[in-house]
Amino acid sequence: MRFSLNFIKEFLEVKISPQKLADKLTMAGMEVENLEKKGADHILDIEVTSNRYDWLSMVGIAREIAAILGKELKVQYPAIKKMPALKEKDIIIADPRDCPYYIGRMIRNVRVGQTPKEIKDKILNCGLSSINDVVDVTNYCMLKWGNPLHAFDSDKIEGDVYIRRAKDKEKFIGIDEKERILNQDNLVIADKKKVIALAGVMGAKNTEVDEATRNVFLEAAVFSPLTVRRSRRRAGLDTESSYRFERKVDPRHLEYASYQAGLLIEQLAKGDHCAVKAAGKSPPQTRKKITVNFAHLDNYLGLKFPPAAARKILKNLDFEIKPAAAGSLTVLAPARRFDLQREVDVYEELARIYGYDKIAARIPFLTAHPRSDPLTRGKEDTYRSKNKLSAFMALLGFQEIITYSIEGEKERTATAQEEGIVILNPLRQQERFLRTSLLPGMIKSVAYNLNRNQVALKFFELADVYLKDNKGFLEIPVLALGASGQLKNFFYLKKALEEMLTYSNITSFSFREAPVANFTNALKVFINNQEAGFLGKLDEKVSREFDLKEALFFGQLNLNLLLKKRQALRFHALSPYPVIFRDISLSLNKSVRFKTVESLIRGKSKYLIGLRVTDTYEGKGILPETKAFTLRIFYQAREKTLTAQEVDAFHSALREELDRLNGVSLR
Repeated sequence: MRFSLNFIKEFLEVKISPQKLADKLTMAGMEVENLEKKGADHILDIEVTSNRYDWLSMVGIAREIAAILGKELKVQYPAIKKMPALKEKDIIIADPRDCPYYIGRMIRNVRVGQTPKEIKDKILNCGLSSINDVVDVTNYCMLKWGNPLHAFDSDKIEGDVYIRRAKDKEKFIGIDEKERILNQDNLVIADKKKVIALAGVMGAKNTEVDEATRNVFLEAAVFSPLTVRRSRRRAGLDTESSYRFERKVDPRHLEYASYQAGLLIEQLAKGDHCAVKAAGKSPPQTRKKITVNFAHLDNYLGLKFPPAAARKILKNLDFEIKPAAAGSLTVLAPARRFDLQREVDVYEELARIYGYDKIAARIPFLTAHPRSDPLTRGKEDTYRSKNKLSAFMALLGFQEIITYSIEGEKERTATAQEEGIVILNPLRQQERFLRTSLLPGMIKSVAYNLNRNQVALKFFELADVYLKDNKGFLEIPVLALGASGQLKNFFYLKKALEEMLTYSNITSFSFREAPVANFTNALKVFINNQEAGFLGKLDEKVSREFDLKEALFFGQLNLNLLLKKRQALRFHALSPYPVIFRDISLSLNKSVRFKTVESLIRGKSKYLIGLRVTDTYEGKGILPETKAFTLRIFYQAREKTLTAQEVDAFHSALREELDRLNGVSLR
């Protein structure tokens, strides 16, 4: 947001240089992104955070500057005089939740003309355009008080004024001369025949104030932030008014902004400020009562905070100070500061105005805790465990992807997912479900890379999926693996999952053939006989739906179960003694699972440290229902060098065990 230093000087004398002021504001949390000199004025462009809607007015910014400079701001509020009630127009609010309060003022017999230079320069320097004196007054008062106003040509309003939701397919042509089709999401201001404004966003062309205007109906209102946000998104608009209404406006300033605008229009356009009517009730504002303990404040900030300085800062920030017990301070937070709820919020206000540079740097005191294995500390270390898994998957050669948690109807239907959680107010109607699987995101990432001639794709993602249950909603962390392209197949992905489970120290896991929707050659993964996930080859029909040029092999695991079932890691020193290997060639009937052979080998000798398939063969010389393997068996001892005779004895015993296994024959 841009603000004019000359505008601020209406409320406060600023004697320091603009650059020094910009530095002080930035250090106090109001970041100045740009400082520009324009004639006799200086323009400061600041970042307004979502919790500080009071910074969207010159009064709010002036109060902040005053506190930083150690001054108390004295705002001259206009003395509002009672006026006759507006009789010729009634104001009807259809739903007070959309518009709790609305004020309409009538200024008759105006002569619309040019705006005086003093006001015109201020609104131009704040980034707004100058139209005419009536419209410029509404913008001037909006900038000053933070409350948007709108001036209608009263003679173009037919009948009463209605604040209601738009009818389906009702048309609206704004002052930007663009036509928009509205629906029930849009809140409008209307007369008995037509829409005359998109409430809180933009006025309509059909009631615009121009040089021919003689009577002005001036609007000031409080609109629901959520309603304005939905309405302007639906219309594809973003205006200075909507920006303020979405962040709330101060109802206390509404009367001041409306009354002062009426007086200025009367003065500049030579009109007769003659009547006013209000509808609804001004929203009540509560002031949060907070007690500040000075001992807690000192401990929190790490310095001895002067109580007198604390009282002065809080008074300058418009806190009301109440009597309190010794060593503490009770305050009422400003009504406009809805972000101030707790004692620590007041600490932050004191620290930023006092100056972070006055807080000495020191090494923080750390409480010693006994060290333990990160894989066994429970839920508090889920984040760390996920990072370790992510690092391990990268070591396996997989690249991490990050995909959107929101998906559309096409993705959900094509992948036959569970019923999704529908988003009530999606940014785009095409994407209105929270994902129930990481599969759609993986498919899109693989397709994107294949379309750019990438090969040998290996991706993983650690993220949450969102499911429904009887109690409400579940947010579950999962790990997804995807492999596609050159040399990537089902067994490659299966081995990667095995390595990951072994790394996580899962001592009992298994793969079982089972049907999985949208997948062929699928296996379900079990940890301690509990289903934890699946892997398989994506069905060709789904691949065609997403224009995948290569087969996709995909797996997904429930991380909650994995982290729950893992065992504590144990480390031992590497053996300094040599590794000796022997080969075994065998034929295996296709009805026998290779896992059976592997389990037998691994449990045979305490010196056996690993095995590897070095060759496979099918075809001439062996039975059609069998497959030949060459296995390399590795032996190593921790305490000595194994002799050839010892290894041969172990190996011979292993061959005999394998020879007795049904469906296995040695070659």
